[in-house]
Amino acid sequence: MIFLQLKTACEEFRTLVHDTTGRKLIDEVSVDEPREPEDELHFVKLVSWCYVFFFESSQKTTKYVLSLLRTRSPDEHKSVTSIFENVNNLRTVRAHNLSAGSKRDEYKKTQAHIWLIQNGAGEPTDWPSCCRSLCESVISAIHCLTDRWQQVTGNSEDAPTVVRELIAAIDREWPPYVFDGMVEDAATNIGLVGFDYVKYRESRLDGWRDLVGFFEERESAEVAISAAIQRELEQLFGRHPSQAIKPKP
Repeated sequence: MIFLQLKTACEEFRTLVHDTTGRKLIDEVSVDEPREPEDELHFVKLVSWCYVFFFESSQKTTKYVLSLLRTRSPDEHKSVTSIFENVNNLRTVRAHNLSAGSKRDEYKKTQAHIWLIQNGAGEPTDWPSCCRSLCESVISAIHCLTDRWQQVTGNSEDAPTVVRELIAAIDREWPPYVFDGMVEDAATNIGLVGFDYVKYRESRLDGWRDLVGFFEERESAEVAISAAIQRELEQLFGRHPSQAIKPKP
């Protein structure tokens, strides 16, 4: 089964990054793996697995290595980015309720449909062909990232710099859920009821991540950013004493 080759390529990339940085920067993928036969369900699980690897477990690392790939080979960078986009589109149309009036959603649906037609031999869809095509493209993307990281870390002059930059980028770019907890706590503390903290976070994520870069230690950053978020909410919405959690005596 070609998925095993894909999984091996991802594991080799994950191990390489660990060995060259001394840190576990790529998490294992915990979602269900696709299993034979290579039917539609197999394809759906394959898309989900690839999405989690690219956009969750290795997102910060692949984003940084992609930036290194761009400087060496713009064509390879474009190809890998296109593969990432295909995975994202295929997953989005299966996992989200897309709006018919949204140009962005329509674009994703169109691109996913085009991919299925081109790789699934028309109608009806040849699911084994889709599974093989997706695996082959993702494997090629992983190999490009692996080769580029091997090149830069194999150079004794470049290695310390790129490793330091990668670790700094990951430490600075906290995942969204970290901020979600801070916003939820702050909203509760000032008494906001029915507040959509995830939607609020979406418009401010980049700015908060910039603030994180001012701190050397994560613990200090978490305390300061939490306080800043609460002050920000208070300035916008004020306090609602009747709904706020009372501090313990």
